[in-house]
Amino acid sequence: MKISTSLFYKTSTDQMTSQQSKVSTLQAKLGTGTQILNPSDDTGKAATISRLESARAKQATYLSNVETAQTRLTMEEASIESMTSVMQRITELNIQAASDTASQMDRKIIATEISALRDELLKMLNTQDTNGDYIFSGAKVQTPAFTKVDGGAVVYSGDQNRSNVNVSEVRTIEVNTLGTDLFSSKDFVRLDALVTNLEEDNGDEIRKSLGAMNEISDKLIIAFGKMAGRATAVETQRQAIEDIDLRLQQVLSSEKDLDYASAVTELTRESVALQALQASFSKVAQLSLFNYIR
Repeated sequence: MKISTSLFYKTSTDQMTSQQSKVSTLQAKLGTGTQILNPSDDTGKAATISRLESARAKQATYLSNVETAQTRLTMEEASIESMTSVMQRITELNIQAASDTASQMDRKIIATEISALRDELLKMLNTQDTNGDYIFSGAKVQTPAFTKVDGGAVVYSGDQNRSNVNVSEVRTIEVNTLGTDLFSSKDFVRLDALVTNLEEDNGDEIRKSLGAMNEISDKLIIAFGKMAGRATAVETQRQAIEDIDLRLQQVLSSEKDLDYASAVTELTRESVALQALQASFSKVAQLSLFNYIR
């Protein structure tokens, strides 16, 4: 059977073009490190990769929310711990002043210190975060939690809104402590009364104040415990998110990432095949018989 020159060239060219395409595709995959270069190469795998990447993006959002919550709770923890320490000091001073051995001068000195500690508590209750938001004011973050009004009374100026963050598709966690969880206007009245009784050397009223100071301290301890519980829940959720993301990353890698060892082996094989085709074409094209047939 005679073989036409045009048929030979067409067949050989098609074979080399196909083989060259295989080699180029493998080289491109090695360059990008991915199994598929275009979604059309494998629509099923491309859809799976897209779903996995979307799932990872959601986990990244949840993790960002968790990190924001942890920053907030860390600030709350530091502030409440400081308030608790201040109240412990006030209680110690109250006990000293309640003693029958405390002189009038001793009580006046203690009154000065407790007055300063009361002002320090007010500053702590009006703690602001890095954005300048008041962390104990509920949703009224631009308003100090506690303010002094005419007459010197201290009142809560925030609201009762609790902040919640989404940490998964089905879970939210409350993250903020309200100022009223820590102190009330009544508590500042009690502190002011203690200072007044100390200045007036009123031993009986000073001793009565011990119960009030313990109540305030207990409220702080309870608020700290609730805050710590939220912090634990947030940390547990952070670990869960990281575990989920790791599993998603592993599955995504198996679907998307290229097996370099196998790809290099395949590239070598296909490159050798291409070289063989090119060499074969070159030799056959130069045969005298081929020229004769042509």
